[in-house]
Amino acid sequence: MLCWKTEPASPAFRQVQALSLFLVATCAAACITGCSAEISKIQSTANLSQSPSASPEPHIPDPVFPPRKINGPAPHFLPIAPSLPLQNASSSSAFVNQIGVVTHLSYTDTLYYTDFPQILSALQTLGVHHIRDGYYPWPATNPIVQNHQQLASAGITTDYVIPYDPTTTPAAIEQFASEVGDVESLEAPNECDTSGACGSSPIQDVVSFLPMIDVAAAQLNVPAVGPSFALQASYPAAGNLAALMTVNNLHIYFGGRNPGSDGWGAEDIEGNSYGSFDYWLNMAAADGPGLGAEITETGYMAYPTTSTPYTLPESVEASYIPRTLLLAFKDGFEKTFLYELIDEVSSPGYGLLRSDLSPKPAFTAVQNLIATLSDNGPGFTPGSLPYTISGGDSNLNQLLLEKSDGSFWLVLWLEESSWDPVNCVPTAVTPENIGIELSNSYHTTTDYQFDSSGNVTQFNQPMNGSGTSLTVTDQVSVVEIKHN
Repeated sequence: MLCWKTEPASPAFRQVQALSLFLVATCAAACITGCSAEISKIQSTANLSQSPSASPEPHIPDPVFPPRKINGPAPHFLPIAPSLPLQNASSSSAFVNQIGVVTHLSYTDTLYYTDFPQILSALQTLGVHHIRDGYYPWPATNPIVQNHQQLASAGITTDYVIPYDPTTTPAAIEQFASEVGDVESLEAPNECDTSGACGSSPIQDVVSFLPMIDVAAAQLNVPAVGPSFALQASYPAAGNLAALMTVNNLHIYFGGRNPGSDGWGAEDIEGNSYGSFDYWLNMAAADGPGLGAEITETGYMAYPTTSTPYTLPESVEASYIPRTLLLAFKDGFEKTFLYELIDEVSSPGYGLLRSDLSPKPAFTAVQNLIATLSDNGPGFTPGSLPYTISGGDSNLNQLLLEKSDGSFWLVLWLEESSWDPVNCVPTAVTPENIGIELSNSYHTTTDYQFDSSGNVTQFNQPMNGSGTSLTVTDQVSVVEIKHN
């Protein structure tokens, strides 16, 4: 209701006021154009009829009408509902591009060497574009060099681990790089603190070896990956190496626990337990403060069935391996190399493929995860999506990705343990029902549901108004969301 606070009005003014209110209602009801002009004409006529002795009346501004037809009483304007929070997305192709796998192409007594065509085919089937392998100064005619050339032709590049050898020179590495054509990065010697292959003072020796790798990497214009260590004390003992490397290097294993484990054993200065992602990130910060980090080894020992503590059934690994990749990406790791491609004598159980090259469920899961989230479109800057999730507890994890066509891909899972690694028995994970609310500009289309065999099944994911609901488990779900 509109109110004016004035002195008592004259009869003429009350007449004008009554006529004005009548015309407001009439104009609003019939959307009459020129209503303001009509009111002004009536006001002028009324003013002429006032007594000359009457005091001037206050100016009444022309009424402002709402831009819509009003029927009945004056409208009651409801408060505007708050908009949904914008959630920033990451590039789907960036997630896929962080995935690599460890190989041992120089192990001449394994299928890596004796059946390389099958190895190359398996890598292409898996969908990765990065491997981690060893550097040796082979001649250009060596079959291993030729195998690396085939990798380069297939678009697969290699992070080369440079063994500790004080006679190695940047020139030798550059010559090798020109022959193989697949050098992606150069990495410091592997786990010098426990390998026994890095001199009599392994930590000091590997640190003294870093300048040579740094020079070679700079000349090749590739990253210099820092040293990996197996022991907690080795990282602070090595000191600040940021001037001698481009990126930190970590080996993260979970001892049969789920990848989102809070860890176990000794704690760092912030109270993070050994084995957790936060713990290892703090170790990296001791060597390369301010630098990014890579995981050049992570994985599980898995068998069809197992009663060996700290190993996994293959069905559980099919859940844990994709979640390892997702959590590593969420934590900002630039690359994550799974250890390793095939089971072999020196590291049984770790392969994504069995020793006969048959795929384990984890191989299938990674293959399907890459296929679902791959994006061959042009480069772009990821945007944001307005949405909220209701339901679920603190174990509900999510990762929002975007493809170059503007579609969003929401990855969901429960980060819980489904296997007791000490007693070797399964543990129950209770599914959780959640709701996803989107703005009116978007809708869900498909739910890609992974299972314990690594397979993925597509379901329609319809909207009910502005929301949709689904059930989330410890297996990964990917919800595709498109613009209307």
